[in-house]
Amino acid sequence: MSDPMRLLDTGPMSARRNIALTAALVELHRAAQIPDTLRLSHYPRAVLVGRDQSLADVYKVRACVDARVEMARRTICGGAVYASPGILVWEVVADGYRFGESLPKLGERICAGMAAGLARFGLPARLRPLDEVEIGGRTICAASGEIDGPSAVFQGTVLIDLDASEVEAIARLSPSTRAAALSDWLGRVPSAEELKGLLVAGLSHCWRREFVPDAPSRAEMMLADRLLSEGVGSPRLATVRSAAAKAAVRSASRAAERAHRP
Repeated sequence: MSDPMRLLDTGPMSARRNIALTAALVELHRAAQIPDTLRLSHYPRAVLVGRDQSLADVYKVRACVDARVEMARRTICGGAVYASPGILVWEVVADGYRFGESLPKLGERICAGMAAGLARFGLPARLRPLDEVEIGGRTICAASGEIDGPSAVFQGTVLIDLDASEVEAIARLSPSTRAAALSDWLGRVPSAEELKGLLVAGLSHCWRREFVPDAPSRAEMMLADRLLSEGVGSPRLATVRSAAAKAAVRSASRAAERAHRP
């Protein structure tokens, strides 16, 4: 196998804090301060608007407020995403060359790994073009990503247990009738540990990389806190890399360097 890959399974946190931590991982990886990382994250009910989208164009803002659905803006490319405790949100932050020479190749290899993990449930999961995984013609996993300097970042979702009426109540566009959750196919809701174990086993086999469990470092959490305080993840703010954000990255990088010194 090639070099090990770090596995973060972060506990429940707000939508904006989740997004700020993603942004911190990308910034620090681009600065060569952290290794390749797979993160499994847990969200409350939330709508994550695309980086360049208008929130009001894709979701009913008043309905979100009334239903206490959090609203946040993603920092990487891709469209709007609905998140909830019944949806596993995952992200890969890694050296791009390890997965392919182009963005389509990156997406294909990353999502092939997700398909391999889901297939371990005994389901006929298979890769579909445009970075999706399907079972019986219905989407169960979808992703999007980009190349940011030397780093590739892909973020996606696995539908575990989803009530479509939740989405219909707040979305301006009807949810895809081609989507289905794991619970629809299994007849039960898999536990978080079962899902994590099978996904990681499938990914390890497909990517030929061992996963090493870890926790976010102090430098990562400090940078995430700073980015959050500067408005990263706010549904009303476009993503811009301000001078203050750059200074936060430099400070976190220095902290990471000190943490790794013997």
